[in-house]
Amino acid sequence: MERGPERVLKVVFLGTSSFALPALKVLHDSNSVGLVVSRPDRPSGRGRKINRPPVAVLADQLGIPLLQPEKLRQIRDAVSEFSPDVMVSASYGGWLPEWFLSMAPLGVVNIHPSLLPAHRGAAPVIRTVLQGDTETGVCFMVTDKGWDTGDILQTIRYSLDGTETAGELEVKLADLAAKALPGVLKDYASGEIRPVPQSGMESYAEKVTSEEAVISWSLSSEEIVRAVLAFNPVPGARTMFHSKVLKIYRAEVSSFSGPPGVILETSPLVAGCGKGSVRLTEVQPQGKRVMSAEDYVRGYRIQRGAVLGEG
Repeated sequence: MERGPERVLKVVFLGTSSFALPALKVLHDSNSVGLVVSRPDRPSGRGRKINRPPVAVLADQLGIPLLQPEKLRQIRDAVSEFSPDVMVSASYGGWLPEWFLSMAPLGVVNIHPSLLPAHRGAAPVIRTVLQGDTETGVCFMVTDKGWDTGDILQTIRYSLDGTETAGELEVKLADLAAKALPGVLKDYASGEIRPVPQSGMESYAEKVTSEEAVISWSLSSEEIVRAVLAFNPVPGARTMFHSKVLKIYRAEVSSFSGPPGVILETSPLVAGCGKGSVRLTEVQPQGKRVMSAEDYVRGYRIQRGAVLGEG
């Protein structure tokens, strides 16, 4: 296979969520993507409406051939016929078997939003925010048979200030990855960069459950604020209040102190924690829109002394 730097690589792109969109757009602009593979359309929400993956929607808009198999073996012939030089994956959400990894001479280059080997797994961005990391980044990894254990081609570091939501951080990391991707592929194909084994402290970012998003008011104010930021936008940090779910999307550490879960002030809206207190700034009452804490207090006549976390 030719590996000259001027050669346009033939790329198969695998992705599903919105994190992968900037990378797909960049590769499309370079005229290198000939095939997109995404997860099948799935029903979601209360109405079980069929939703298309964001990558599938974009592939259709860009006019790129799209495959959405239940099993990768269903597209083996199509990928083989395309004969890619390399495959690129970003938040695809499915296991890639060894036979599939070998279908391109340069393998599958995965875009992973953490500093590997830290936060391997399904929810690296949420776990980064929840843990209170001060630095994160994006790794370009040559996928192997393990879970995010492949050799690293390039790492891009990004400093955190502790105010980013997981949603905001994911957008930033996706953009950083997209800007670097063409250069990484070019240098990898030409031999300018070579894969190196991962090194450092390993950790695993397990998939988030809705139960984890229930706020424990016995935690410290710092821990609760991190949870609010980490679970924004999904699944949304939540607590019970007057027998209904109240989601909290923005919060910050406050200087007040008082019993855990008790509303200490209403202007601003402040609740006590196991240590310290938090100011709630953006909330969503059950069945209603996201609103400012000020609108919530005014519209729902919230009183001091009420207790969050109680039915």
